[in-house]
Amino acid sequence: MAKFGQFKFSEAQFGEKDVPSKTRNRMFATTKLGNEVRRDKDRKVIYRVRGGKNFYGTALGYKLQDKYKYVVPSSINNPEGEPGRRQWIAAVHKWKYDLTPAQKEAYNARVTSSMHMYGYNLFMREAMKGLVDMFIDRGDPAAYDFVKTDLTLDDAWHDMDLSSIVAAGAKAVLIYGHLEGTAADWKIIFRKKGNTNEINHCGMETLRAGVERHRSCIVAVDAARIMQYKADSEAWTTLSLAVRGWWT
Repeated sequence: MAKFGQFKFSEAQFGEKDVPSKTRNRMFATTKLGNEVRRDKDRKVIYRVRGGKNFYGTALGYKLQDKYKYVVPSSINNPEGEPGRRQWIAAVHKWKYDLTPAQKEAYNARVTSSMHMYGYNLFMREAMKGLVDMFIDRGDPAAYDFVKTDLTLDDAWHDMDLSSIVAAGAKAVLIYGHLEGTAADWKIIFRKKGNTNEINHCGMETLRAGVERHRSCIVAVDAARIMQYKADSEAWTTLSLAVRGWWT
């Protein structure tokens, strides 16, 4: 999950309400936040140091050093954060328009006082982790994600890493292909990484020499957001691919 704004020293999990002052004092009373911080060469905060009082598995009297999983870049309008922004937009839409009042109330019912959040916050947190079934529209990309020079055209299976394009938690992608060749029946096919049989796959092929085709496929991805492709060893005129969206 990407960050969506400038962070402060974290006192709670994503989606929680403000931590009560009593809890905050127990957690941070012995550590001056902001003073005991390590930075990388680009002066982005990558560690925080906290006093241990049996919180988060630390021993009493010992300090705990955390490494942030995500560091805010100089601008949040960056390509790396775009998958997360698209997933956030889809999650807000699903809560507002797709969930019934009963489904929303079910989320409210799951929230306890110790969680310091509302049902909406719980839903958004689970949606951003890929735990909510929904389709995320990629939007309007300015260029193809892969062109023929990015692909290995040797009639063998190869990995296609989509982790920089789709957000964590994705289970399948909708991929679009623009292809053309100088003969009919040139193919590129796709499958989930880990599959070995030739049944559960989808593909695209040229129809006639010199005729452009535009096709789409739904392909499952593994937990690392990797799928596999196999393209015929031919002198393709055009072979370009773009992800149109994904399912969680």
